[in-house]
Amino acid sequence: MTELLFQQDSYIREFEAEIIDVFEDTILLDKTAFAPKGGGLMPDQGILQFDDGYQCEVIDVYSKSGKVYHKLSLVPDETYIGKTVKGIIDWERRNKQMRLHTLIHTISSILYKKYGTTVTGGNITPEKSRVDFDIDHLRQERVQEIEAAVREIIAGDHKVSVSFLERQEALKDPELIRTKVNLIPESVKILRIVEIEDVDRQADGGVHVRSTKEIGTFVPLKTENRGKDKKRLYFTISP
Repeated sequence: MTELLFQQDSYIREFEAEIIDVFEDTILLDKTAFAPKGGGLMPDQGILQFDDGYQCEVIDVYSKSGKVYHKLSLVPDETYIGKTVKGIIDWERRNKQMRLHTLIHTISSILYKKYGTTVTGGNITPEKSRVDFDIDHLRQERVQEIEAAVREIIAGDHKVSVSFLERQEALKDPELIRTKVNLIPESVKILRIVEIEDVDRQADGGVHVRSTKEIGTFVPLKTENRGKDKKRLYFTISP
């Protein structure tokens, strides 16, 4: 298992770890602050620096069977196994995704509490995001209602915190799994809970900001009709 530093602190920009394995174009570390692709989030990027001056880019990160794999631009040979490496996160990319991710949770809460709908899908990139949900209509007045509610929460400076619960205990609260389908693998026995003070509380493994005020300005881009009762909202943020 890889120790997930980013789940304890999304603001870690640099860290040191031991190289566990090297194969093909990928490296495995005992711990990492690089968040992998998943839950609609794109993977972190950055660089790895070695004591002998060797340096390479981290171009992709993915998780499999509890381990996090780092795809590199250049891969060191197996003599590096057991050595220490320094990881440096592309902070501009990470921070934008943190802000957009907390924003999606904010929108999800509004949709659930105001309209009784659950999120059916979503995608976050550093440039823009989208969220899919089931609702009878999404005419302009409703978009404006959502926009106003989001901006009120952002301005409210609601704190974001993280805690951990055993799976069975967490699943006693149906509101912790806010998506339409529970995508958390059965193998995950301890669930990470992300709470936006007085706004939202969900099981989630991704990176977030510490307060809604850090999200910035909510910028709705467009809406799409994806079929009966299926709607999509595109949006981004500005500083």
